[in-house]
Order: sequence, then C-alpha cells, then structure tokens
Amino acid sequence: MKLRIPFSFLMLFLAITATAQLNVDSIGHVGIRALPNTNYLLTVGSANTGNASIGIASSPEVLANKNNIGVEGVVNANSSYTNNTNYGVLGIVSPINYAHGRNYGVCGMIGYPSGGTFFGGTGVYGTHSTYFYAYPTNIYGAYAGYFTGSVYVSSNLTAPNLFTTTDSRLSENLVSLGNRDNNGKATLENVLNMNVVEYNLKGRQFEEIPEKVEPERAEKLRKELDYLKKEDKEMTSRRHFGVNAEELQKLYPDLVLVGQDGYLSVNYSEIVPLLIRSIQALKQELDEVKLKSNTRKRASATGMDSSVDNGRNILYQNSPNPFKEQTIIRFKLAEDVKDASICIFDMTGKTLKKMPISSGMESVSIGGYELGEGMFLYSLIVNGKEIDTKKMVITK
Repeated sequence: MKLRIPFSFLMLFLAITATAQLNVDSIGHVGIRALPNTNYLLTVGSANTGNASIGIASSPEVLANKNNIGVEGVVNANSSYTNNTNYGVLGIVSPINYAHGRNYGVCGMIGYPSGGTFFGGTGVYGTHSTYFYAYPTNIYGAYAGYFTGSVYVSSNLTAPNLFTTTDSRLSENLVSLGNRDNNGKATLENVLNMNVVEYNLKGRQFEEIPEKVEPERAEKLRKELDYLKKEDKEMTSRRHFGVNAEELQKLYPDLVLVGQDGYLSVNYSEIVPLLIRSIQALKQELDEVKLKSNTRKRASATGMDSSVDNGRNILYQNSPNPFKEQTIIRFKLAEDVKDASICIFDMTGKTLKKMPISSGMESVSIGGYELGEGMFLYSLIVNGKEIDTKKMVITK
C-alpha cells in the first residue's frame, strides 16, 4: 500500500523547513525559529528583529465592531486546588541591576494618531471584572494607567500632585457644609473630638522559599526576598501620624472604608474640608468676640451703655444678610431725636461710612460695591451715643 501525503501538508512542511526551524526536544520543549539552546516551552517569532528581541509578536487584523486583541492570556482558575498561583499575563525581567538599562515587567503604551480626532485611551487598563461591556468607552485624553475598581498599594505611593474629582457636574445632593452635621453636632466639636495618634506599621509576613525549588532558582529568589524584607523594615521603622479609624467611623462613617480584607482605611483628603469649616467657625466666634469688645469700647467712649435706651430707638438686622448687590438696614427713631446716623465699621473698628438719618426715616440701603467683600459692623448712633451694633456680610 502506498503512503499518500496530502499536497497541502507537504507544501506546509517544506515552507516550515525552508524558512523556519521547528525543534522538539525529548521532554516536549517546542521552538519555532528559536535559538538552539532555548529553555522556553514555546518561542514564536524571531530572536532578533530590527532593534528588538521578541518572544511573541502579534499584529492582528483590525476588524470592525470586534474586540481586536494582540495577546490574550486566560487562566480558568475554577478547580478545587488552593495552592495555585494563577496569572493571566506574567512579565518578569531578571536579573535587574543598574547595569542592565531600563527594565519593564509589563509595558503598555498608547500614542496620539498622526491625524484626525483623538478620543482617548490608556496604556494600561485594569479592572476587577471580566464583564466585557463594563469597559470604559468615554476616556477623554491619554492616560498611562486607567483603573476601574479599587487599587491597593502595599508600599509607598509617590506623586507630585494628587487631585480628587469634585466637579459639581459630576455631583448630586450638593449642599454647603453647615456649622452642624446631621446629628446636630458642631463640625468644630467633631474635629476637636478626633483622636490624633502616632504609630508604627506592623511588618508584613513573607512566605519562605519552598525546599523543592532548585538551588540556582532558590538563590535568585532569596535575593529578591532579602530585598523585600529590607524594604519592609525601612517602612515599619517610620513613625506615622493619623486619626483613629474606629473612633472616626462613629463621627463620620463616610470617611472610613472597610476594605475587602476587613481592615479600616481613612479618607484623609476629605477631612480637609472639615478643617476648613472648623477654621471658619473659629473665625466667626472670634469676630463675635471682637464685635462685643468694640461695642463695649465705643459705649465707654460715648459714656453710655448701649443696652440703656428704653426701646425708644431700635436698630434691626439688615436684610438680606449675607448679600452681594444690595441690602436694607431698618431702624426706629424717637420723634425728639435731633442728631442720628448709621455708621459702618470694619472688624478692627475703623469707620468706613457714616450716613445721617432722621426720625422721619425708617431705613437706608447699602450697595455691596461700596464696601467690597467681607464682614462689617454697623451701629445706630443717636445724639453722639451708640444705641446698638450688628454684623453684616458681603459675599462675592
């Protein structure tokens, strides 16, 4: 019986042997166009193409309305084994030292097109979901990395700037932070009740090198382990400062995150607005103290206690207050008043404006442009004596 070899198979065999080498050793290592002494299970591509040495090179045809993938690594980690380490894609550069140039375990790049509109993208995209349709389709601009989901860094994270998205166009239920929270406690009081602590981080637990690892491989791993332990020791030797997360959780639960590992983390950046609001409250209290002090000083200078007038002359709170464009100051004068005025002062007590009034009048108006933005005092002066003083605020 004659052995018949299909013509197409014969041509494929001739093409492989003519332009490439297919090597299969005794233990199943396979190489296509591989170096003769390669130790890898599979090498695809050329060992030297232009200015690069490539293990696997892929440039698929881009199809419309498709997911076009250069390299895909999928591990179906659905077995009952618990001691496995599964990688979709694993990139290792070893050994590494300063004499080996630039080294990247995984490198993702994205470039701007030579023409046309650039809608955006990212060099590396990370997500904790395998739902294809959850991928972002509205990335505007080019990013080195874009992540959907929580990101954890076990060591230092260094950045020249750190920004938090607070654009009102991306917010809802936006209100100004008041003097008190939803439970009726003063913001300043809550800040004063935050327990500020200093501490050291506990050291990490490192898995030791298994005994079954080959000696040469074990020596390389030992060097890596020593480096990690040195880095961890440097980290744990530092003193850190923060607030007690368990106690903060009772004051502001939204500022404390319970991680997937059960540990608590604090959103320190959002404590800053609370500090700002507390400073504003302290400033307001200080202004009230100044107001009382300046009132007492002026009353002493005029020789009259402003509370003694038997209600014959009355100064009302301006409305609206705070204001921007214009406000109305209302008052009531006794019929026998001969000399009266409304005087406006800055918070140091300096007179900024004096407006004569008479018993036939009930109010005067003030324009925001006359004084500028800030906090001011205004007083009712009758026959050279201060009757009452109140505070008004001009906003931007």
